[in-house]
Amino acid sequence: MEIQTDFYTITPYANLLVIKTFLSWDERIVEKHINDVRAITSRFYQDKTWGLLSDRREWQLSTPAAERFFRENAKSALAGMLSHMAICVGESELKKWQLKNMIKEFSRFEIKFFGDIQEAESWLAAYGYCRTPLKEMSALSHP
Repeated sequence: MEIQTDFYTITPYANLLVIKTFLSWDERIVEKHINDVRAITSRFYQDKTWGLLSDRREWQLSTPAAERFFRENAKSALAGMLSHMAICVGESELKKWQLKNMIKEFSRFEIKFFGDIQEAESWLAAYGYCRTPLKEMSALSHP
């Protein structure tokens, strides 16, 4: 179950949610994104520990209203037992600054910023979070 829009792609794996973002976001896009993430996390990650890889290299920032909306509403979308979040921003200090403002209230899991997507994935893999397809996990759960 992958969700694709012009602004983001959300792909759930067995214990890793991968989000790739594009373009600039306003409040409307943030609201849809939060609702889509909430739908996936409540379906696949409600009762297990999971990690999040947020690839923001192609994202072009958010409006101040969108930033505020995200800060006030995004925590509810991160259901279950999220333990680690890797955020890849490339080399943009401005993206990193805005994202830090957007997630400053997030404290129940570890967050780390990266310039390189492979480093972000390696960091998550060290905690056991990788791109294992959901169907393989279903097959393992039901012999």
